[in-house]
Amino acid sequence: MSTRRSLVLPFAATAALVYAACTAAAPEAVAAPKLNVIVILVDTLRADKIGTYGYTARKTTPNLDSFAAGAQVWEQAVSQDAWTVPSVASLFTGVDPQAHRTLNFKQGQKLETDTIADSHDTLAESFKAGGYTTSAFIKSTVISTSHGFSQGFDTFEIVGGKDQAWGYSAKELNDVAIPWLTTQLKSGKPFYTYLHYMDPHSPYKAPEPWYSKYKGSYSGKMDGAHVQLDEAFKAGTLTQADWDHELALYDAEVEYFDTEFGRLWGELQKAGAASNTLVVFTADHGEAFNEHKNVFHGNLYQENIHVPVLVRGPGIKAGRMKHYAQVIDIAPTLAELTGVPKGKYWQGKSMVAAMAGGGGHTNAVYSEYAGHRMVIEPSTGLKLILGDGAPKLYDLKTDPLEKSNLHDARATDVARLRPQLDTRFGAGQAIGQKLGKGKSEGMSAEQCEMLKQLGYVEPDKPCDEIENDDDGHGH
Repeated sequence: MSTRRSLVLPFAATAALVYAACTAAAPEAVAAPKLNVIVILVDTLRADKIGTYGYTARKTTPNLDSFAAGAQVWEQAVSQDAWTVPSVASLFTGVDPQAHRTLNFKQGQKLETDTIADSHDTLAESFKAGGYTTSAFIKSTVISTSHGFSQGFDTFEIVGGKDQAWGYSAKELNDVAIPWLTTQLKSGKPFYTYLHYMDPHSPYKAPEPWYSKYKGSYSGKMDGAHVQLDEAFKAGTLTQADWDHELALYDAEVEYFDTEFGRLWGELQKAGAASNTLVVFTADHGEAFNEHKNVFHGNLYQENIHVPVLVRGPGIKAGRMKHYAQVIDIAPTLAELTGVPKGKYWQGKSMVAAMAGGGGHTNAVYSEYAGHRMVIEPSTGLKLILGDGAPKLYDLKTDPLEKSNLHDARATDVARLRPQLDTRFGAGQAIGQKLGKGKSEGMSAEQCEMLKQLGYVEPDKPCDEIENDDDGHGH
């Protein structure tokens, strides 16, 4: 939408502006060039399975940890949804899922998902309005042109064929993205690029030698396949050894991705990115391995919604931001750092001041999933979950693994948090009603096939027989 309105900022959009925000102001007479921006999203990457976020069981992320050492680490970032389509839609539009309303699968002549309406101001459109060349290179077909995700992008490429969830997924994406990025870096023309990696989403089948390295001495039947794990979980036949093995195979995927991330960051540095490019690294959601008796990503516990956010670039002081933050905060943060226009309805808050040592969110941070919704009160760390069975209240400061439900014992706290949750939920709905829903063009057979491979659609059911559960999720 923002590509159709006049420019409202003078577009310094510069390294000088970044230094002004995060360190000290540059002289006004210096007109620094616009900073390039790369947003990297890794599908299904739990924050607590990364070394820089405290993971020590296996050394799976040396390259990412090295990158993080020179970045601002958002320690407590929350995704706005626990599955890919609405989560990425929130990243792109800067609004909650109830606002963009990209929530469900639908039955029809072809499988469809809800679509981002053209009326939304996307982050790509903001950069386009700011004079940037915009591009996206993606390994997930559900983030597609037919569902509004390509708004504002000059180049929008789904990389690979139908078997995108297997094999050398990250390598295939890098093989396409690196030449584009290095050429653009050398051209001196400002660009905004979004990269969407599929590792470590299930199936947990990293290429060799990573798969065998993490298989170890396990002699059971589980091999990382999505359907196999889903069926065994529902049947209640998984042993602790099976769970340990599945998590090891997940870690194999993480280490494989980390190797490819090292290649990407190395090539970007060779092309000069360290001096003129902001890089944001994040995930759409996490993954569960029997925490809270759950598998994959299907609720609002921290293993599903606590995601990494790393911000690195000129003028960004390395450090750790302990304030709670949200994925929808990424768009306004980048807008402030680069000078591109902020979307009219964006609900996120710029974290530039917080990264420089200032205050963070004062209002509750929010997430939702399939009719469930959640708020965390930043000042207390109290977390309220509604819609998922009995109401739940957790104190994340004293109970980070969410083992003790305090709902019945802390009535005063619940009474304070419920209105905050209702207010946020209602605000999203009001924006959604104002901006409307987009019209889907349907989903191709290839897109449907990938949904089956990723476990979102029953593998033996024709795409035109998929039923819409109408609860905010398409499983």
